[in-house]
Amino acid sequence: MFLSKQDIEARISELLPQRAHYDPNLVNQASYDLRVGDEVFLSEKRIPTHLGPESPYLVLPPGQFALVKTFEEVYIPPDLIGLLSIRSKFKFQGLINISGFHVDPTYTGHLIFAIQNVGPNDIRLRYKEPVFMVMWAKLFSEYVGDARKRGFDKIQLEHMAQLGGPSVTLTGLKKDLDRISLSLKIAGVLAVSLFGVLMAAILRWIK
Repeated sequence: MFLSKQDIEARISELLPQRAHYDPNLVNQASYDLRVGDEVFLSEKRIPTHLGPESPYLVLPPGQFALVKTFEEVYIPPDLIGLLSIRSKFKFQGLINISGFHVDPTYTGHLIFAIQNVGPNDIRLRYKEPVFMVMWAKLFSEYVGDARKRGFDKIQLEHMAQLGGPSVTLTGLKKDLDRISLSLKIAGVLAVSLFGVLMAAILRWIK
């Protein structure tokens, strides 16, 4: 059973420990929209990029991977589990979540989303824009193990190491194939021309 809007609002001070992060307009019927935080990492970059009022945009080209820290810090109580998704507006553009789809009970901290643009066009994300969402589902019995250590406050080195490297896209592969095809055509024309020259020289030598 998922927490309803009324349930989320009743427990919001527990679910979002940083009260200043709460925006009542981001509460939906059974979820809360999470915003883009101040730190992102593109797979083709060496270090994270910081977003803010002066530099608010992240451009994600087709095929590109990225890590995005949420603006909000969340807490998952022992009686709940968190389920993660991306808002439909961005799914339709080709943005997908590749980092996992749940958060364990007793987790506290920011969330780090690993995302990829599988669409044909650039996707632009803005600082503090609601892009992700979290839903809280009730467990049949409350988690009674040790509480987890505090989660993430920034993008970790191991996250960047796992995501690093150039992106491979269908568009890029098509361009590579087009270049190879053009090279083969040019080589074929040159081979035919050379063959013609050789044949002409042989015929003159025979005569």
